[in-house]
Amino acid sequence: MPSLNQLHVDEALTQISIAYRNQAFVAEEVLPVVPVMKKNDVFFKFSKQHFRAYKDAYAAGQRAQQIEVDLDARGFYMADGHALEDSITDDEREQADPGAQLEVEKTEKLANIIALNEEIAFFNSVVNTTVLTQNQTLSGTAQWSDYVNSDPVSEVLKQRRLVQQQIGDFPNTLLLSQPVMDVLANHPRILDRVKYTANGARNQLDEQDLARVFKIDRVLVSAGLYQTSIEGEADNLGYIMGKNALLFYRPARPGIRVPSLGYTFFWAKRSGVLRWRELALESDYIRVKKYYSQQVVAPNAAYLWVNATA
Repeated sequence: MPSLNQLHVDEALTQISIAYRNQAFVAEEVLPVVPVMKKNDVFFKFSKQHFRAYKDAYAAGQRAQQIEVDLDARGFYMADGHALEDSITDDEREQADPGAQLEVEKTEKLANIIALNEEIAFFNSVVNTTVLTQNQTLSGTAQWSDYVNSDPVSEVLKQRRLVQQQIGDFPNTLLLSQPVMDVLANHPRILDRVKYTANGARNQLDEQDLARVFKIDRVLVSAGLYQTSIEGEADNLGYIMGKNALLFYRPARPGIRVPSLGYTFFWAKRSGVLRWRELALESDYIRVKKYYSQQVVAPNAAYLWVNATA
């Protein structure tokens, strides 16, 4: 291993690793990134106190009614480290094509694998029925792939009201896995609502069309894939999100004590790209690091459908 004085934080490669985004991944769209100064700290959770009415009658010469303002709803985050590294041998450099950017290519691939793990962790640890207790597992004729009996529009609008009754704001985003998106884009009850619009008459329905039908601001589609087979066996790619759907509230910007399903706390100080030379191995090494913590702040700001389609 290199000594500390041999390590170099590569600012250019660090910016590449931070800016890198796999467009199929949605974890940081659902849990917005909040840069933090410390690896671990407390954060405030959303309180419903401002929905409670208190007696406030007052006359001159009297003391005002005193109430205890709720400032104690807090959570705790720990930004765990995630890192991968690879080498570029002198032989590899010698054989590279002119103009090849080996450092950039290796950095992006390492960053992609770290992002893939972040995406998988999001769906395993956050989007599940233990964390999101407002949920429903669909089966049989209730699944939205049953074009005769199911009614996804009524179902989504019903749970939209439920979330609004929990947090005071209507959920504004619907996350669908790619298989669920494909089913809904051809569902007769949705097509019936848009058939007299220009897009409904001529084109395949897209996310904007579904957002209007479901009365939300945005539809996100999770198209991320991962290898389900163990290394060495035949490839078997599957959708990370499966066949699920998630309705949730995402604020325009993170804020203290505002409702939000959750946040990704990102510790930038120790995240980045390290480079060093190992003479004995005739190789340059690149290590990509990212410290983050995925935290659910208000689980009642979401509604989850498991197995939304067959």
